[in-house]
Amino acid sequence: MESVPGYRTVSPRALFRRIRKSATAFEQSCPAALFLLAAVTAVLSVRGNGFPFALIPAASVLLVWALIPVRDVLIRFALPMLPALIVALNWAGQQRNFVADAAGRAHFAAEVELVVDDPSASARDGEAFRVRNLQCRVKRFRYGSNAPWIKFDHPAPRILLDRGRTDAENAVTVPLGFGDTILAKGVFSAPDPPLFPGSFDYAAYLEHEGICELFRPEPQSLEVVSRGRGFRRALYDVRDAALAAVCRGFRGVETARMAGAMLGGRRIALEKETRAGFLSSGTIHILTVSGTHVGIFASLLLLLFVWMPFRKRCIFVLAPLLLYVLSTGMREPAMRAYVMIAMFLILRSLLLSTSHINTLMLAAYVILTVSPASLLKPGMYYSFLSVALLLSLPRDVGSVLLGFFSRKLSQPLPVRYLSSRRIRTSHWVRILLSAFAATAVASLGSGVLSILYQGLFPVSAVPANLLVMPLAYLAFIMAGVALLFSWAGPVGLLFSGLLEQIFRLIGWLGRFFGGLCETAVPRPPVWTVVLFLAALFYLLHAKRWRRAVSALALMTALFVFWWLRAAFLPAEILIVDGGGSELEPAVVVTVPALGRADVVNVPDYRTGNALADYLHERGITVCRSVAVSSGRKASFDGLDAFAAMMPVLDIFCPSNALGKMPEGPVVTALPYDGATRSYDLSAEHFFFSIGTIDGILLSNHLGRGHLTLRKDGIPFRDADLQQTSVRRLHIQPIGSITP
Repeated sequence: MESVPGYRTVSPRALFRRIRKSATAFEQSCPAALFLLAAVTAVLSVRGNGFPFALIPAASVLLVWALIPVRDVLIRFALPMLPALIVALNWAGQQRNFVADAAGRAHFAAEVELVVDDPSASARDGEAFRVRNLQCRVKRFRYGSNAPWIKFDHPAPRILLDRGRTDAENAVTVPLGFGDTILAKGVFSAPDPPLFPGSFDYAAYLEHEGICELFRPEPQSLEVVSRGRGFRRALYDVRDAALAAVCRGFRGVETARMAGAMLGGRRIALEKETRAGFLSSGTIHILTVSGTHVGIFASLLLLLFVWMPFRKRCIFVLAPLLLYVLSTGMREPAMRAYVMIAMFLILRSLLLSTSHINTLMLAAYVILTVSPASLLKPGMYYSFLSVALLLSLPRDVGSVLLGFFSRKLSQPLPVRYLSSRRIRTSHWVRILLSAFAATAVASLGSGVLSILYQGLFPVSAVPANLLVMPLAYLAFIMAGVALLFSWAGPVGLLFSGLLEQIFRLIGWLGRFFGGLCETAVPRPPVWTVVLFLAALFYLLHAKRWRRAVSALALMTALFVFWWLRAAFLPAEILIVDGGGSELEPAVVVTVPALGRADVVNVPDYRTGNALADYLHERGITVCRSVAVSSGRKASFDGLDAFAAMMPVLDIFCPSNALGKMPEGPVVTALPYDGATRSYDLSAEHFFFSIGTIDGILLSNHLGRGHLTLRKDGIPFRDADLQQTSVRRLHIQPIGSITP
């Protein structure tokens, strides 16, 4: 048989040889990849959920041996896995709810002795230093005044002390600092699961932080037994004193909270509008001490000690940088950044040459070995993906872009014939182009992860970050000057006032760009995000224009798929009880193809937040209407929280509730006249009236339901809709339902 000219088949053996050759070349250029693979294997092996523990490490060893047939590859893979496995096993053994195990149940009332273990806790008075929820460790608890104490020695379980809105007096009169021991009476409870599909999973978030229980104390029951001591308490007290001195001239509490969060890493709740603006603009990383802040502080230290020899300076700055990271609470984003910077500076001081990607993977191995839980947290992927994308850029990307945009028919003149003004202009243009390219690439990578985790793509992230980042540098410099002159009376107040204006401008930029353009898309499949990131890395490393065009075409196709995916999502109706018989049921009708949502009742704060997350997850950015069924607060108590996260066009309510509706530029309260609302769902009409709502759902083995809403026992027209979530609905057999 004659072969087709120009066509060559590749046998499986030849393809396998190519894969082995590529894997061997990658391992030789980046040997820390084996370390990172060992750490990931160790974490996954203890998180197998019943999967035999030894199979995952054994399979990984066989895979490495098959792909990289080097004599010592197994030793270089197995040795790093040993400490990673030991730490991962210890971490997996601590992932138990010790409080619920000791009590025999997850909900119970008790008297408890706690030790405050939250770096954001502050013994200082004032609204700017108040934290509502504190992380604590349980020393012991008992069921009553005469019951024996149940003690915890090691490990002491962690809980979240939720002082809530009803305990505002205790938050003022009993300020708590790190290490304080307190006695309180209250109720232990497990975190609630997500209320809506796609809403924020608070229970999973707390589980990743090692917290499995909430404790809500009774009003006026907190009693301080002893105050904390030690190095960490002294360090946090110094931090709070420095923040108080820096913010001495601040007039607004919100700007003081922003300063505490950005400079000191304090976990303080900001206003909903401010936080939503930073989230939508892609600058949310500014509100917490992360790699950006640690990088700024490290660069300022390197500039401050520029008179020292370079190798000594790389080692010397590690100590004050570590002290700063410790003072911010040793939170994982800051610790990740410190490990990355420390690895880079140590290798530079030892005059060891290696690729930056190799250094990054070595830092990732150290982080996963110290904290295996980082593999399960989105922040880990945000940090390392952004840094990896920045390291993938060409070294002199500004010159490359300048040469591309300024290309002319004639060759440019040599540098010696150019004027000094033109040389300076070209230098600053290269810097600006480099900053723009770096910001665009990092924002694109983190924006894709935002689509996956939050259903939002920050379109304005590039201009927002280009303007906010210089202000963040200036804020650190001005904070240092204000702290240096804090003893100088009016001069210190002047610098403190200037610092407040910087934070006001940062907050304004976040809100401005956040409201300028917000794009919500349904959360895409994970494989599409992985494919997009692979195409992005391929684009950055492409040396031929055809490969670059292919990567761009694939990225564009994925973007179009994400954008149009909402048109293929079915309409849904969810009925959710807000949490008790005293609350009105909440009804939400979503039509993603039309970008439309209508809501009946937002009974509480939790429902408002979960409802906004659910709409974002379905690609909806504006709620068409909110209907309130009664004038009771149980029908609209969460409307403020919902409207702060999701713009509402109209609010329909009874006339007696008109004066209780929230006022603002995004909502309009209209009196409701009792007319029936009609919604077009899949070419059918679903009718309901606002009033006492009763739901009947009939499900079958195909996962579909027959939904009927009634007002005062009178049924309205039915619709066949996909069953998604039902709570506190009356289920009846099909035969008992009359048409």
